[in-house]
Amino acid sequence: MQIFVVSDDESLAEQIRGEVENLGMDCPEENLVPLAQGSAVVPNANVILVVMSPAPDRALTVIRDISAAIKKDPKHKESPKHLISVGPADANLILATIKENSKYINEADIASGIDSELSKLTTETVLSAPGKLISFLAPSGGSGASMIAANLATVLAREYEPSCLIDLKLGAGVLDALLNVKPTRTLAELCQNPGAMEPENFQKILERHSSGARLLAAPTSFTDIGYVTSEGVRQAVHTARMLYPYVLADVDRTFNEEQVQILADADLVIMVVRLDFTSLRNARQALEHLENLGIDRKRCRLVFNRLGQPREVRQGQAEEVLGMKAFKAIPDDPKTVNRAINIGVPVVLDAPRSSVTKALVDLAKLIVQELS
Repeated sequence: MQIFVVSDDESLAEQIRGEVENLGMDCPEENLVPLAQGSAVVPNANVILVVMSPAPDRALTVIRDISAAIKKDPKHKESPKHLISVGPADANLILATIKENSKYINEADIASGIDSELSKLTTETVLSAPGKLISFLAPSGGSGASMIAANLATVLAREYEPSCLIDLKLGAGVLDALLNVKPTRTLAELCQNPGAMEPENFQKILERHSSGARLLAAPTSFTDIGYVTSEGVRQAVHTARMLYPYVLADVDRTFNEEQVQILADADLVIMVVRLDFTSLRNARQALEHLENLGIDRKRCRLVFNRLGQPREVRQGQAEEVLGMKAFKAIPDDPKTVNRAINIGVPVVLDAPRSSVTKALVDLAKLIVQELS
């Protein structure tokens, strides 16, 4: 959701931006624009907040211009744009903005007003069809499934549509570290509080990444793992799919009940494999187990990670052993990848020209094509 703040009062604009981000929504600094540029943001905006102080009459003219531009926008019917005015408790101003199809927030109570109006919009913007669920499974440790999931979520959010990551590696989740975010709430808290599953509350649980991707983090302590239930995981994924076109689940290889459910519901299962004997053996066993669970191999996509290591099994041999062709291979570049991991920045952002980034961007494109 693209949110813009149109204001000549920089202090008030920053305050509104802070309240928006406190709700778990994005409003980068470049989305704060002066009144003179108000109409220009309409094509790219989902929500436009116009601050009326310190010049209400001038702001009202801008609101009328924005309202007219919204009505003329060809995308408005299929993707509604919302206009919200923020001003003093003046009956005449309130009435004038209502005539322009604008909601109104009293500037004396910005926090609760922003919370109320944007929460309503969150409920209104539930997707008409469930988002696509992509599960990532690595039958062997150290295969890089979490790294790939984090980077794909980043690429999808930046270049395609909003994405939500769900870390289901309950005892060993690393997605928060890969994205350098510090979770204040996790999957464990969500499972304990059914009310948090409502769309307007769910987004407040998620951690935001600068790319636009969202993260539902794994429990941060072993004690909290016991609070995670298979029903809670199912509901969390269901709600995420109501709100995000792409939901990426980093699944543990334990095949516990909550993991199996997400693998069974996935539109695609991305199996990440290294080209060595133990990883290939485990991958073959995992593919057989998925079939025994009723998960069609046609939904599985094989990704070879760290291609090009010395004395690795040849890709053709690996494909023959597993009985399926590789969907994509990611080259080995430990220097570039390790640097990105250690600083908590997805490699697609830290090293945009690297061979690893090119392969990950290509993989994201392939996934989007498969799910279209």
